[in-house]
Amino acid sequence: MSSLFNLKELKSLGGFKAGDLLAVDPRIYSKFLRHLSRTVRRDVITKNMVFLTGLSAYTPEPINLFLRGESSIGKSYNVVQALKYFPKDDVWLLGGLSPTALIHQHGLLIDKNGDLILPSSKPDKDASPEEKEAWIQKMRDSRYLVELNGKILVFLEAPHFETFNMLRPILSHDAHQISYRFTDKSGKGQLQTQHVIIQGWPATIFCSTQEKYVQDLATRGFTITPEMTQKKYEAANILTGKKSAYPWMFQHDFDYMLLEGYIRFLKNHLENIKAVDPYAIKFAQAFPSKSPRSMRDFKHLTNLIKVSALFHFAQRPLVIRKIKPETSAEDPTVNQDKEIEEHYIMVTRHDYDFIMALWSNIQETTETSAPGHIIKFYHEAAEEAAKEKQEFTIEDLTEKWNSRAEDKKSSDAIRRWTSFLCSIGYLTSKPDPNDKRRQLYKVIHSNEKSRNYTNSQFSAIFTLETLKAWLKETEKIFAHNSLSLRENIISEREITVEELYNRHFLSETSPHANISLSTSKASLTENASRIDENGKINKLRNFKAVYWSDGFYGWHPCAACGYTKLTSWQAETFKNETAWLCEDCKEAWMQQQAGDA
Repeated sequence: MSSLFNLKELKSLGGFKAGDLLAVDPRIYSKFLRHLSRTVRRDVITKNMVFLTGLSAYTPEPINLFLRGESSIGKSYNVVQALKYFPKDDVWLLGGLSPTALIHQHGLLIDKNGDLILPSSKPDKDASPEEKEAWIQKMRDSRYLVELNGKILVFLEAPHFETFNMLRPILSHDAHQISYRFTDKSGKGQLQTQHVIIQGWPATIFCSTQEKYVQDLATRGFTITPEMTQKKYEAANILTGKKSAYPWMFQHDFDYMLLEGYIRFLKNHLENIKAVDPYAIKFAQAFPSKSPRSMRDFKHLTNLIKVSALFHFAQRPLVIRKIKPETSAEDPTVNQDKEIEEHYIMVTRHDYDFIMALWSNIQETTETSAPGHIIKFYHEAAEEAAKEKQEFTIEDLTEKWNSRAEDKKSSDAIRRWTSFLCSIGYLTSKPDPNDKRRQLYKVIHSNEKSRNYTNSQFSAIFTLETLKAWLKETEKIFAHNSLSLRENIISEREITVEELYNRHFLSETSPHANISLSTSKASLTENASRIDENGKINKLRNFKAVYWSDGFYGWHPCAACGYTKLTSWQAETFKNETAWLCEDCKEAWMQQQAGDA
């Protein structure tokens, strides 16, 4: 199997100067996703969100991600596969472990000065009384340290209730360090009080969110649901068959080694680098702020945008801030001409477009903390029922759903979904005046609030005037500092603000420029189609070849089905023209070719 990377070309692009050859590959992110797609079919949104959440562990504001949905839809599998590129010591796969188990598995025993206490340092039986007493005193002053900075906590099951309560201030980012005491048994079986300090903010991923206390935390992160379609299940079964037929195809290869190495490099490199966003204030002014929840969502989105920029640090503009330290002129020990230099990676339009397009697909599940299949039920059954009658029953909803859904449901399941929709304010209910034993339901239309955030509103924030104003204000903040802009960390060439804007923010040709930021029904409705199936088949017959493009991985309109989706597949027509294809239509084209053969 050929490699995804041309190392000779990456050397010529300055990869060694960046610190890692892969850092200068303009398609590095798409190649991660392409390699991941060898073992995870479809689930595009889930793969991206899990991978970005893992990367956030190495930034100052890690992200919490909650996967909600029915069992056996690939929540844990998606997470484990997407995180396989990260250092094994950084990924903690946790079950429902108790606080004691967490501390014994991941805690380090330290003394009052923070130095590690090793078992080998314990005095032997021939030690002097003074040494033994000093050891006893050291153990009295000791504590366990659980360091969570740079860690990715994956809760495959809901954490033990006591464990959850212990970690909650950390997971909520309310405190960077917490002190906790618990009772444990000594080596002789005696009960003793242990002191533990938990510090640092990890990235966390919850694969099980059934418990109410976990659901309450979901307001502090993103909520997503893996894809639940027949196409995904078919693709997953075919993949399982391939693993049985060609097991050697799925062994760790050279590309895996390169990709894993890049994550290790990022982990160490990002400790000394920060991100800056010149358009953050304009974005805040344009962002819908009609509820308290919006404050958290906005913060999480800006953090995710910075994660995207930092991942591409060698391909983003570099802001260099030189500071003259304010010292006494009479101090002969200080060099008055010495300057401190700070480096910042600038967020670009690409980062905004990519993350906001992801947001459009998870906004509703995140704002409501609702599983995706229940949101889908609301749009495809409840809203449709409301078009026919103002009030409707469980029987109406059950019939509406089962008439169009691939996965039929009982009235009991529909009743549970409807109850959940009432709890989040999507539906309201009242007793049926003609039959007190049943309820009548009604859609609350006013709940459409902030999800109508349009692309034109978003695009309007990226002006040259705003960028110039940011630069001018930055230079005024400190009296003894100067700012310069470079093309990237590899280049020594300074660029003007106009040049920076034209290259990174004036993106009329951006692959994401036409992405709508309102909730996409395309992501919710499998059965709907902009064009009929025959038309789609006829369009596919116009393509003579389909291949993975080395172009920018992003949101492109599919030439066959018309939907805009994350893809890097391109098709070539018999007229030698190229067009984008989504993964669904690529699979349909391959099946069509196999049938024709």
